Amino acid sequence: MAVYTIIRVYEVPADTQQQATDRMMEALTFHVEGDFHKRDSIRGPDPTPGKGKAVVLKPPAGWLTLALRQLTGQ
Repeated sequence: MAVYTIIRVYEVPADTQQQATDRMMEALTFHVEGDFHKRDSIRGPDPTPGKGKAVVLKPPAGWLTLALRQLTGQ
C-alpha cells in the first residue's frame, strides 16, 4: 500500500514565532483556522520534496445548497 503525504499550508501574520503559534492555536480552538489557510497539496509515494500537486480539500455541498443553486440557476 502506498503512503501519500497531504500538506496544509497556513500563513499567520505575527511579529514572533511564539505569537504566530499562539494565534494559530487560538484559531484552531475557535474553529476559524480557515482564515489563515493558504493552500493544500498532496505528494505521492515518492519522497521528493517540491513534487506535490495542488488539491482542494473542501467537503461537497449539502443537499440544501444544491437545491438552492438549482432554483436560482447558479
